[in-house]
Amino acid sequence: MPPPRNTNDPNHWRDRAAQMRALALTMKDPETVILMNDLADDYDRLADRAAIRANGRKPPALKANHTRGAAEQSGG
Repeated sequence: MPPPRNTNDPNHWRDRAAQMRALALTMKDPETVILMNDLADDYDRLADRAAIRANGRKPPALKANHTRGAAEQSGG
C-alpha cells in the first residue's frame, strides 16, 4: 500500500510543526513544552526530507541523535 500523499508534501509537515508549537504555548508543564517543541523540530526535519524527495533525490539516512531518547536509554 502506498503512503498517503501528504507524507511527501513539505508543507504538510511544516503545518504540523507550527500547530505543535502553537499548542506547546498553551501548556503549563515545562517538560511537556520541551517535548512538544522537540516534536515540532522533528516535523521540520520530516519537511526537509519531503522537500528533498520532491526534488527527485533520496534523503540522507537518519541519525539517532535525539537528546530526549538518550536520557531515557541511559536510565536517567
